[in-house]
Amino acid sequence: MIGVSCDFSSAVPEPVIPVTGTPKVTLIHEDFDGEPVVIAGSNNRNFAVAFQCELNGSVLRFDSTASRFPIIMKDESGSEWNVWGKAVNGPLEGAQLTPVNAGAGYWFVFSASYPGVEIYSEGGTSVDMDWDTLPGWGIPAGGVAQGADFNEIDALDNPNFIQYHPFEISPDEGFYLNDEDLVVIVNINDEIKVYPHAILDWHEVINDVIGGVPVSITYSPLTATTKVWERDSIKFGVSGLIYNNNMLAFDRFTESFWWQLEGRCIFGGLNGQQLKLRHYLETTWGEWKKVESSPYVVSDEQGNGANYGTFPYGDYPTNSHITYPLLFEDNRLPQKERVFGILKNGQCKVYRMNGF
Repeated sequence: MIGVSCDFSSAVPEPVIPVTGTPKVTLIHEDFDGEPVVIAGSNNRNFAVAFQCELNGSVLRFDSTASRFPIIMKDESGSEWNVWGKAVNGPLEGAQLTPVNAGAGYWFVFSASYPGVEIYSEGGTSVDMDWDTLPGWGIPAGGVAQGADFNEIDALDNPNFIQYHPFEISPDEGFYLNDEDLVVIVNINDEIKVYPHAILDWHEVINDVIGGVPVSITYSPLTATTKVWERDSIKFGVSGLIYNNNMLAFDRFTESFWWQLEGRCIFGGLNGQQLKLRHYLETTWGEWKKVESSPYVVSDEQGNGANYGTFPYGDYPTNSHITYPLLFEDNRLPQKERVFGILKNGQCKVYRMNGF
């Protein structure tokens, strides 16, 4: 039996009060796994991001800013920073913060994968678990289940894009995205692409190139979690296996399995290796259109006949059903409440989205 405890010794920090009269962006300064971290989020804008605060040996402190989104915070020098962790003006203009492995998802995937996980301002709990790990696997066997068949869900390679121009959309036909639809925005070397959940729901993995960097944009619809990682020349697919309902991808070179939540290989010839994760922003289509007037977005015309106007798992996001077994069930929060989790070295801490 292994006692899993997520007791962080540092005092619970107070969120930074947002600037009066501006859209609410809440900042939380943390010390997570020995590193200073800032988490910035807005429940109204449906986003949260996290960065290390250390820059060139100095620890920065941030406040909310009255500037227009996607600028979200400013430091003591007066430099302002955007959602990509880049200083866009001031003495530190051009400086780049290091992103933290973080993202939103259903509460149950974080609590099952990291039993006893700490909830911001509420604390963690001690849990005794008997880790039943199969030979050759890097995760407990109790959380693994068979979802779809191997490679049954088709990953999307080199997707078709369109340049969205609102005045070119026919009033009769409309556009396939609604303002409230969630999208994933990736910015690499100043090239920005938008990957809607409406597309990712059906493919779970999109292999693409952004700013000259080959990446895989991954989304697990059963856990509502997104990760973006570099892939070199290797493309990824969907294995059909899941861990705590979270997708296990496979690479098409060795057919090793990779745990989406951590970007870590957990079975096969590359077992134990870690992919380089890339920062992304997740928000609504309506919010992003305010930032970028003509975004470059994945088209709903991919030539495969997929019905991108529907969700492949019915009313799953709104019902109480969890499709496959969980390693551990924690009822401190509603199982499908959308929370924001930061991850490092096998540790996790979550923040309620309605707290931003």
